[in-house]
Amino acid sequence: MKTIRNIFAICDKLLGLFTTFIAAVILLFSGYVLYDNFYKSTAAFSSFDLQQYKPTLKETKLGFSDILALNPDTVAWLTIDGTNIDYPILQGRDDLEYINKDIYGKSSLTGSLYLRTENNADFSDNYNLIYGHHMENGAMFGDIGKYIDQSFFDAHRSGILMSPAQNYDIKIFAAMKTDAYNDLLYFEEINSSQKYNTVIEYIEKNSVIFKNDTPRDKIIAFSTCMDFQTNGRTMVFASLTPLTGVIAKAEDPTPIKRTATGHYTNSKGWAFLNLLCVICTLLTLLPFIFTGNKYYQFVYAAKMSKEEKNEIIAKDLRFFKYKIIAGTLTEILCLIFSVLLFVKTQYLKGQISVIDKYTVIMIAIFALTLLADIIFFRYRGKRPET
Repeated sequence: MKTIRNIFAICDKLLGLFTTFIAAVILLFSGYVLYDNFYKSTAAFSSFDLQQYKPTLKETKLGFSDILALNPDTVAWLTIDGTNIDYPILQGRDDLEYINKDIYGKSSLTGSLYLRTENNADFSDNYNLIYGHHMENGAMFGDIGKYIDQSFFDAHRSGILMSPAQNYDIKIFAAMKTDAYNDLLYFEEINSSQKYNTVIEYIEKNSVIFKNDTPRDKIIAFSTCMDFQTNGRTMVFASLTPLTGVIAKAEDPTPIKRTATGHYTNSKGWAFLNLLCVICTLLTLLPFIFTGNKYYQFVYAAKMSKEEKNEIIAKDLRFFKYKIIAGTLTEILCLIFSVLLFVKTQYLKGQISVIDKYTVIMIAIFALTLLADIIFFRYRGKRPET
């Protein structure tokens, strides 16, 4: 029996070390992910520094001189009213140049909004396509995915596209779910009126939302990734109506708020960190179930509290026994809640991500389990003489 207990004790120590190691990895990794997510989230929003380059509808065409000096690949500035979309539009040598590069020429996971290489930089084409990353916090083209919702669509249809050659009024008329292999919308050259009419007919037929209340002599399409779908795309289509007037640089740029207006969606998928938290919550309880160390603590405390003649020590042991019961129940409840939350919110057949909106809750449950282990399974009273 003593040999078995020694084996259990060794297993318990190894399991404890492993759990501690995993916990440390989770905490360090969580800190990095939160920092990285915060950095990308704030960096992705159009900052005060960038807003200083934004032109306005005033008296001269000098409004683009500064931003063109900053990056000569700038072709326009896009603003969609009531959204976070308020950015310069770039056009690279190919459609990959600005996918992970900002307007300053620096590497950036959020990339830039950019016009398809095949389009003319002056927006003289009938069909113009702009790409942008979908950021969960609403930055870049993060708000494009919201246009699938009818109420959001109806409330955010207007905007403006400013370019050195011409300004355009934007009126959004359609929102569509598609994929990256849609030849007609992404790859084919729309160089004839017949082809253009085919595009318009396709949009009308396949859009989730379509409004037939705008002229469509010239349109612009906004494309972004769809959550948890590698090849899924959300596209929004708007009419471009030329405006009279020219452009000047804003004299007193107003910084926009960096508050995230994006939201997590109900798209199916699962987060790796959530699964890791469930595993570690289970590992915290394992010493009671398998190695028996916590169970032996309970048996020892119950036995010695009856046999101990010193009432103070006996009282401490009885209190410790009740603490073990409370701690065990707490850890079991945490494990049950953690598993149920994971089962209800995670879809293992979907795309994996590092974190999602439930990750903070999963980490909190694991932290509560560790706290319960520290508080309830550490005997702090006087030990009986043996």
